[in-house]
Amino acid sequence: MLTVDMVSFTGSTEVGRLTMAAAAGNMKKIGLELGGKNPQIVFADADLDAAADAIVFGICFNAGQCCVSGSRLVAHRSVEQQLTEKIVALIEKVRIGDPLEESTQVGSITEQRHLERILGYIEQGRKEGAELVYGGSRIESAQGLYLQPTVFSQVTAQMVIAREEIFGPVLTITAFDDFDQAMRLANDTPFGLAASIWSRDLQTSLQAMRQIKAGRVWVNTTIAGGPELPSGGFKQSGIGRETGRYGVEEYTELKSVHVQLGERPRWVEA
Repeated sequence: MLTVDMVSFTGSTEVGRLTMAAAAGNMKKIGLELGGKNPQIVFADADLDAAADAIVFGICFNAGQCCVSGSRLVAHRSVEQQLTEKIVALIEKVRIGDPLEESTQVGSITEQRHLERILGYIEQGRKEGAELVYGGSRIESAQGLYLQPTVFSQVTAQMVIAREEIFGPVLTITAFDDFDQAMRLANDTPFGLAASIWSRDLQTSLQAMRQIKAGRVWVNTTIAGGPELPSGGFKQSGIGRETGRYGVEEYTELKSVHVQLGERPRWVEA
């Protein structure tokens, strides 16, 4: 008789909860890789050109339909405006269209229902008072569901667009004034899947890396690294790890075996 020893699920946090509830019936082991609302923290001393390019890549990769998408930019107030201008200048050059064309950088949204969901979040951002600085509209096309990469500034941590996973090319920008505030903003989310840190100072980067609650952290890069490193989430971003040695160990069980060599000492005297 076939038995299932473990259930591994990658997808939304909502479906992850249902998986967890179903597994509770017979105490099934589970591995969950779920949603994310991943911050890109840019400190005042960062290389802004490098950061801007990576931020555009991070939000446009897979048309934003990526669990580790860097969808929340948390930037030091002294460089926020300059960095925003660099991001907009780059995002205007991103090539959107048929993914079978070699020059294309951003393809289609997966389905009409999801496109409408993303557009709903964009409208929500407008209503909440965020400033739309770029994009926000569908690109009309005979084939494909194309969407302009979208950038919102003046976003507060309480806004829906800053808290819920949009799973589309929508970037929010929030300013911070000091290191502690940056960490509070980075961690002010029910998710903890990934984060990127941008700073030329190693001490700042290491301190931030230790304090950020995320399963994968990049320093001066984003969405990089190979399958040798484990990936997974803190909080509502999942349970367990995938890839790397730890990912393999998720699919194993530990068994302790004690073998007595030689005669066992008697407990009861003869």
